[in-house]
Amino acid sequence: MDSETERRGHRMVGSKLAAAVAMGALWLTLGCGQEQAAQEPAPAEPPPVAIGAEVAVTGGVVRGTIGEEGLKQYHGIPFAAPPVGDLRWAPTAPLAPWEGVRDASAAGPSCVQPQGQGGEFYGETGFEMDEDCLTVNVWTRAEHEGDALPVMVWIHGGALVTGSGDRYPGELLTSKGVVLVTANYRLGPFGFVAHPELSAENPAGVSGNQGLRDQIAALEWVRDNVERFGGDPGRVTIFGESAGSLSMSLLQASPQAQGLFHGVIGQSGGAFQPMAFRAEATSYAGSGEALGERFAAAIAGEGGDATLAALRQAPADEVLEVFQSDPAFSNYDTLAIVDGEVIPDEVATIFAEGRQADVPVMIGSNADEGTPFLEFFTPQFGEGMEGLAAYAEATLGGIEGIDAHYPGADDAEAERSWIDLFGDVLFAYPSRIWVRSMENVTSDAYLYWFTWQPPIERQEEYRAFHAAEIGYVFGDLDLFGAVPTEADHAFSDQMATIWTQFAKAGNPNGEGLPEWPAYTRENEAYMELGLDTGARSNLRLEQMALIERAWAERRAAPAEDAGD
Repeated sequence: MDSETERRGHRMVGSKLAAAVAMGALWLTLGCGQEQAAQEPAPAEPPPVAIGAEVAVTGGVVRGTIGEEGLKQYHGIPFAAPPVGDLRWAPTAPLAPWEGVRDASAAGPSCVQPQGQGGEFYGETGFEMDEDCLTVNVWTRAEHEGDALPVMVWIHGGALVTGSGDRYPGELLTSKGVVLVTANYRLGPFGFVAHPELSAENPAGVSGNQGLRDQIAALEWVRDNVERFGGDPGRVTIFGESAGSLSMSLLQASPQAQGLFHGVIGQSGGAFQPMAFRAEATSYAGSGEALGERFAAAIAGEGGDATLAALRQAPADEVLEVFQSDPAFSNYDTLAIVDGEVIPDEVATIFAEGRQADVPVMIGSNADEGTPFLEFFTPQFGEGMEGLAAYAEATLGGIEGIDAHYPGADDAEAERSWIDLFGDVLFAYPSRIWVRSMENVTSDAYLYWFTWQPPIERQEEYRAFHAAEIGYVFGDLDLFGAVPTEADHAFSDQMATIWTQFAKAGNPNGEGLPEWPAYTRENEAYMELGLDTGARSNLRLEQMALIERAWAERRAAPAEDAGD
């Protein structure tokens, strides 16, 4: 090889080496750049927003209180416009904003209602009330807005005529890791009135169920605001007792409420009885609008102005007085109606067709629901055997088989049977229909039977009475004058754990809790909650079948038999 050829070879090798070095340097540079980029810290997330005494909500800022163990309370927060003046009997209207900081350290007034109704056992007196009453109360132990705790929204009972959301404490339930919200809604003569003029001013052409619309508006407020109290708007369980439980079934049936909650607990009540309709009479009830016209005429008085404009000017106490003057106006069975919009059909029909909200439910009733009511119904139906026969005729008609399941050979036996019949018709049967109808959707249903007897005066007479479970769920153990024992406190802790476990997981099963099978038609499973808590099956099946036949006959009766 000559020297020139050798020099060219060296130059070629050198060029290749230089190129390789340059390429390596380029890759090294790129690689280092990528490594440096990967090592650059991501933008810092904003720090969690602490929940303080002041919270911004729809309408403005409220200032609550912060107590021991981080318990924060906010009371009397408006969620809708005051339903007064032209808004009396109108659908729930949006809230106007307020200026400054609103005090939320004390509850607002109850909605207008009869005071003392319910006698010594349930009646309350001396509380403030006003038509401007649409407020919620919030209890939370969350520290930050993003804590995303499950939310429980309580709708109170009281026959859709009495009650208030502020009478239920939140200390125990919030200690179990949930946010608690309670709500007011319009009652009786202000919350459940249908009338042709009201229907005419509504673009949908319907009226009635104003109180139910308030409940839906409260749930919308929860959806929009509960995150600011550390709650998760995607995990909301609604629960209620008596008329509150009836409301649970109505909300689950209502198309307007779907998506606002993700679980339901119903305690002693459900709207599965034959329902009244807004514009048409049935064999068992006149139309809601016809009853509303009669109510309006009674408010106006003979020869008075019964127009809607005049009725909206009537003092609230006069409206309430007229409402109490005629049992037809306050009939529990005809307050919530099929209005064609909020409730488009009978609740039983909606559930039978699988049109209810497809969410898990936990439903039940108490073993001795009727004991406190015996004294109220005796004047209407009579005592002993006479009273049992009259009540059975009023609730079940002349159906065969009543004597076999509700015997009344003497007055004492008849009284016991009256208590059983009252509880079965109003509470146990609706509970069973509710859980059975959940087989028409995909979510599970859990049935309970409450048998614990609170240590109240005349405990042996009242036993597991209507509303007895409320004190144990909320930890309000001196309710109804009870003197709780250590066993009561332990049972209350278990009840609150079961209720909050359902809110957290969509079923009441959890560590340290009794195994509770979901209800099916095949297993007829239920949980007895009492001294001997445990799973059982076949709860009062023969009595349930009798009531089912009686209600089917009532629905099938010709409508012309109905009065106004």
